[in-house]
Amino acid sequence: MTEKDNIKLRTDTLSSRKSAASAGVHVKRKRKIIAKPSAVKNDAPNKESKVEIKQDISKENISHNVKTTKASLSIEPSLTESKASKKHKIDKDEKIEKMETKELHLKSPTAKKDKNKKDKTKLQDLQTTHKFEKPTEPVVRDVKITQSMTVAELANHMALKNTDLIAKMMSLGVMATVNQSLDQDTAVLITEELGHNPIVVNDIEEEIVPAEKIKITDGKNRAPIVTIMGHVDHGKTSLLDFIRKSKITESESGGITQHIGAYKVKTDNGEITFLDTPGHAAFTSMRARGAQVTDIVILVVSADDGVMPQTQEAIEHAKAAEVPLIIAVNKIDKENADPEKVKNDLAAKNVVPEEWGGDTIFVPISALTGEGIDTLLDSVVLQAEILELKAHDSGPASGIVIESSLDKGKGPVATVLVQNGVLNQKDFVLVGQTFGRVRALFNEFGKPVKSAGPSTPVVLTGLSATPNVGDQLISTDDEKKVKDIASSREKKQKEIEMQSKQKNFSIDSFGSESNNKKIINYLIKADVQGSCEAIVSSLQSIENPDVGLEIIYSGVGGITESDINLAISASANVVGFNVRADSKARKLIEMSEIPLKYFSIIYDLIDSVKYDLSGELEPEIKEEIIGIATVKDVFRSSKLGAIAGSIVSEGTIQKDQPIRVLRDNTVIYEGELESLRRFKEDVKEVKSGTECGIGVKDYNDIKSGDQIEVYKRTEIKRSI
Repeated sequence: MTEKDNIKLRTDTLSSRKSAASAGVHVKRKRKIIAKPSAVKNDAPNKESKVEIKQDISKENISHNVKTTKASLSIEPSLTESKASKKHKIDKDEKIEKMETKELHLKSPTAKKDKNKKDKTKLQDLQTTHKFEKPTEPVVRDVKITQSMTVAELANHMALKNTDLIAKMMSLGVMATVNQSLDQDTAVLITEELGHNPIVVNDIEEEIVPAEKIKITDGKNRAPIVTIMGHVDHGKTSLLDFIRKSKITESESGGITQHIGAYKVKTDNGEITFLDTPGHAAFTSMRARGAQVTDIVILVVSADDGVMPQTQEAIEHAKAAEVPLIIAVNKIDKENADPEKVKNDLAAKNVVPEEWGGDTIFVPISALTGEGIDTLLDSVVLQAEILELKAHDSGPASGIVIESSLDKGKGPVATVLVQNGVLNQKDFVLVGQTFGRVRALFNEFGKPVKSAGPSTPVVLTGLSATPNVGDQLISTDDEKKVKDIASSREKKQKEIEMQSKQKNFSIDSFGSESNNKKIINYLIKADVQGSCEAIVSSLQSIENPDVGLEIIYSGVGGITESDINLAISASANVVGFNVRADSKARKLIEMSEIPLKYFSIIYDLIDSVKYDLSGELEPEIKEEIIGIATVKDVFRSSKLGAIAGSIVSEGTIQKDQPIRVLRDNTVIYEGELESLRRFKEDVKEVKSGTECGIGVKDYNDIKSGDQIEVYKRTEIKRSI
């Protein structure tokens, strides 16, 4: 730095001491700006001098700040002079700043651009670059086709409007609404027709659901599952009672079985699992299900009653399921027992005993005294050895729901028969449309167990809803997959129900008599799912051209307030089978006067419903001709008009009954009598062979030779 520059710096610092503290700020800025002009071109020595200058400046600044504070306290008298000098100095400083900035930070001049012109060019560029061009080729998409898709979902996958897809489907002959589901083949055909690539997606179910009816050959021996079938009151439960040393029959309503019972019994020959099925006609589906689950069927036939309708039905179920039969001829201790008659009757149904050259084992037993029971159990074990029944005693469990109910404390409860694998607590299970995690397991005696192996009946809790009887159970460790399958099954079921409820209307159906059919709505609650299913199927089988019933809801568990609200909205009769209404529901029933009936025996319930339906039937009107009078002559009266002088040819003419006027055996008038006289006296009836005067009300065109027919209407009550 030159000497001139140093002198300049010193003079600036001295002048700033006389001014206020703010002037020091201007000095700092000037220092930074002034320190660089000639130093830019110098080399390393100049850099060292620059550092020294900075140090001197900082020292001077410190002393300057101290002195300025003292000066501000001592110098106060001439404020006007200091202000004028300060202003003069600032003007000089500003000029120096401007000059230095011009020398140091001078920028090359640039031409100003027109902003509007710039925007215009940008818009032009955008128009050329983002202009939409119609694709020359159609867009081909990969469309995933699931087992069941709605029209809206298919249109969404193909990026089409719903209306366009429906129009295309109509041209192909497929009539469907937006929310209607399409089967996989139809969806594939429509997708290919529109030029897209269909990709068939298999359900998640196939990954988790095992194949049915596969015989296991590499597992361990398991206990045989034996179903006891037969006609009602032939002694099925009594036989099982003797085997189990229990008294089940006493707990059944009316002494008849109305549920499927599953029991595991330890015998001298090993364990046997028994299923007790109802014998009443209403429980056909239960018996069919029992035959599908079982390995061996014991058909109980009463020796004093012979072959009955449900006996024959049980034979058909066993043959359809390809299950071996063992005939137990019960009640041989009775005096009128005739086992040979039973053999003859069954031989006529192609069930031939072994001693007659057939393949069916016949065992005469008495469930009361226990005679022949051991022989029957030996026959079951022998048959099981021939069948070589095996199952895996490890791995995920599979089974079938025997019964289900809704418990107030436990929630949805299901009786499950494990067929393969092991069912443990805390397993994730898929049961039909429901899913859940096994919260607790109980055996048939109500005692908690931790796991259940093959051929073991258990009661499990922890499901999301009450499953249907006959649903397959699968255990797995993947909760998400279980939920997805359950929701897809529920969706499919709803679609099936919606399609079944859709009615096809045509021009012919309008004005037909079927539209005038009276319908009674019913809401049914039962204690278990099997009984509920049997009740619903029995009631739906009641048919009549003039009156019918519709079940708006059926379920298991007690009758709740929501059930009654539904019944009120649908004007339905509420039926409870082995269940009762809670306090809130009872109050609502009293207020709304909804009809509510409780039953414990199924055929009492069916008879009551038939009686209610019969009450809605219009009575049948029967007409009976009670008398005929032939007109001999007609007399005119100013008061009564035409009076027919007649003779009663048949029966009796009664005044208060309706009449018909016949001419040449053709009815020309229907009405009633205004007067009936004999010898100028009004009478109520005239018997055959006597003459009388008859006045027909509001009819004067009566002639000689006409016949007056008197008839009586009687109403006959109809029943279903």
